[in-house]
Parts: sequence; structure tokens; C-alpha cells
Amino acid sequence: MWRALLIVLLACGLVGGPVSGQTPTRADPEAVAQLQARYRDAVIRSRRLEADVAALDRRIASTEAALARQPVEGDLTVQLQRRQLDAAGRLEARALEDLALARGPLARVLGALQTLTRHPPPPLLVSSDEAVDTVRAAVLMQALVAPLEAQVEKADRRRDAVVAERRALALKSEQLFVSESQTGDRRASLDARLSADRARRASLRAEAARAGREARALEARLRSSGASVPTVAVNQAPALRLPAGRDSLMAPVEGAPVERFGRGSTGWQWRAAGQPVVAPLSAEVIHAGPLEGWGQVVILDAGPGWRVVLSGLGALDVATGQRVETGQRLGQGSEALPVLLELRREELPVDPSPWLD
Repeated sequence: MWRALLIVLLACGLVGGPVSGQTPTRADPEAVAQLQARYRDAVIRSRRLEADVAALDRRIASTEAALARQPVEGDLTVQLQRRQLDAAGRLEARALEDLALARGPLARVLGALQTLTRHPPPPLLVSSDEAVDTVRAAVLMQALVAPLEAQVEKADRRRDAVVAERRALALKSEQLFVSESQTGDRRASLDARLSADRARRASLRAEAARAGREARALEARLRSSGASVPTVAVNQAPALRLPAGRDSLMAPVEGAPVERFGRGSTGWQWRAAGQPVVAPLSAEVIHAGPLEGWGQVVILDAGPGWRVVLSGLGALDVATGQRVETGQRLGQGSEALPVLLELRREELPVDPSPWLD
């Protein structure tokens, strides 16, 4: 029974370790080397995310200073509306962070269940006890799905309520945007950038915290096994600003997008019924197939921790496991859905604008 519980904990990310769930010892130098490599990767990922958070902190501070220098026009009512909008924007960023944190465990449990379903242990190569443990683990993980989905739905409802409240405040603040003319346009642009940066910072902070926990867990396992903890030089962790060091991504569809990242959109969207949809980068296809409500979906491995997700396709020309090159045709757009490109780091959407603009 304890093996089944351990599999559940591994699937939820509550403990780290190799598939076997055992801490390597000095007698297993290959496993120790793998654990040390995982530790170095986790430390570098944590530092990169923290560097990105620090860079966003500086940009947010600069934007706030620029806003403070803008001439304030209007009466006390307008100023009150602005403060309410700022507070609503911070609440929305916090709600986005809570939603991202709630989705993480659910995604890991569903992924583990999918792995057990698609790749069960060969019955002729494992003992009956291990097979029973695997079935028990699957049952336990299935029992976790409902409460985790309930947490995600609760966080999603809270996010929707916060977004609705902020939009209602914006509608009531029409006087704010009408009375300020060119100054108001500049301030509105700064406000939009500030809101987007705060939301992205919330997501990055959640990722950095998760990477830090992973690094600390791996360090503890190394120490408990008596193995040395590698020293990771600071120059090994430059700020990770591009997916896998790439300079740009190719737009998957010709023409301007109808929706960009933010304001409810997790990526860029195109109306592309019948149009070819191409690969934004050279990568391995880690999923190609239908998902309910999303049409045909292609997921590309864009480097450690990075994924490019393309949904809304009506037909596919590629398969899972295939290697594609930048600009290679993936399929064609659906008649019913827009083509959506999402850039994801770990499990969180990232604004793809720096690589697509």
C-alpha cells in the first residue's frame, strides 16, 4: 500500500525523485549523477525565473514612476476611480496567480493517470504485488481528481468575479478616459502595460517558488544519501528571456491576429478557416490530436520547461513524436474555432509578443 501512496505523492509533485521513488546511495553512482544533474537544472531554472521576476520588478517600478509623473487631471471622483481600478488590477493579478497554482497539481495528476493508462507495466515483467500497487495508485490518483478540479473551479470563479468587477469599474470610469485627452491616452497605455506586467510577474513568482522547492527537495535527498551537492556558478544562470534561447517565433497563420495575449486571452488568435497552419519553430511534436472543445491540437516542445500549444485546427498533417521545422505545415484552420497560439513556461501562459512582434 505504501508504494501506491508514494506513486500518488510523486504524481502530485509533493516529493521529488526518480521513477523508482528511491533515494540513490553511494553504491549507485549513475543514479547519484542523474540526481545531481536534476539539482543543477532546478537551481538554474529557479535563478532564471527569479532574474525574470527582478527584471519585471524594475520595469513595473519604472512604469509606476512614469505614471506618477503624468499630470493628474479631473476631480476627486476621478482620482478615486483610478485608485479603485488599480486595486482591482492587483486583485486580478492575485486571482490569476491563485488559479495558476491550483491548476498545477491537477495537471500533474492527470498526466500521471494518462501515463499509467497508456504505459502500464508489462504483466510478464512485474510481480503481481507491483501490478496491484500500480492499480491502487491509479485508483488513488483518480480519487484526487475531483477535489483538485473543485479547487481549480473555485479559483476560476474567483478570477471571473474579479475580472467582472474590474470591467464594471472601468465602465463606471468613463469620465476618466474621456476627460484626459492625450494625457489620458498615455496614462491608459501605461496602465495597460502595468496590469499585464503585474499579471505576468504573479505567474513567474509562482513558477520560481515551485522551482525553488524542487531544488531544496533535491538538495535534501543528495545530503541524506551522503552524496555531494554540486556548486552551481552564478554565471550558469543568465536571465531566461527567450524560449530555449530563440530569437523569434514564426506566426502560425498569415495576417494580423484578431486577439492578443491578455484581457481573457491566453495567447494570440487568428480567424483561419481552411488556411494552412505552420510550425512557429523547429521542435518535436509531443501531442497531435483532438481535445474536446479545442479542435485538433498540436503541442511542440520548445525547450526545458517551454511548450508551444496550437489549438483550433480542423485537420492535422503531423503526428505525435514527429520532428518539424520552422514553417512546416501542421494542418489547416478549423471552420468553427479560431487558431490559438499559446506559449507556456512550465504550466503557465506567457505573452508571446516579444517573439512574434
